[in-house]
Amino acid sequence: MKKILLVSTMGFAGLLSATAHAESTFNAAAVSGSTATARVDMTITIPQVLFLRVGTSASNTSTTGTVDNIIFTVPGANVGDSSVIAGVNGDLTAGAVTVRVYGNGGNITLNSNTDGPLTTGVAGETIPWSQISVAGAALGATTPGFTNAAIAHPAFNLGGAGGAGTATTLTATNKLVRVEGRWTYTYLNTTLPAAGTYGGTVANKGRVTYTATQV
Repeated sequence: MKKILLVSTMGFAGLLSATAHAESTFNAAAVSGSTATARVDMTITIPQVLFLRVGTSASNTSTTGTVDNIIFTVPGANVGDSSVIAGVNGDLTAGAVTVRVYGNGGNITLNSNTDGPLTTGVAGETIPWSQISVAGAALGATTPGFTNAAIAHPAFNLGGAGGAGTATTLTATNKLVRVEGRWTYTYLNTTLPAAGTYGGTVANKGRVTYTATQV
């Protein structure tokens, strides 16, 4: 993670005066071997930060509003025959997204939240979240400073009203969590729903909200 710090001349001087304390010693009877000492105290303040990326993000310090839409299109000949359907879209394409989490305050939990089964907006037409499989794997290339590995996906809440899923805990080392990986979504296609487009909007309950929580 790169940080850019811009400090004006006046601001820098003020910063020094606030965080570094110097002294002086005057020896009026100095002879060969005499010494004079001075000390400076340094103070560094590190803010506690927390970052979560699932899908598209402009950078590792960005708040990006893009929400990736993973789309599954089932061929007519394969409806409900248990053929696993790959997705399209996602920042890694083919239904895959980047997952990146970092924080410097200790362990972090990662959870999913849904509003109930995906629907067409018509009563009784639903597809449960159990039909969406999420496979974790490492990214193709490692970002410097991160551990690149499969991150366990927090299981979806399969209740009729949805809600929080089953959280995954990311364990810190020296209070630091810096992990990344990829999630690939697929549609299991083991049920035979009515024809229609399910999810895709918040109203049709097609959105998963992921939350990283500092613990």
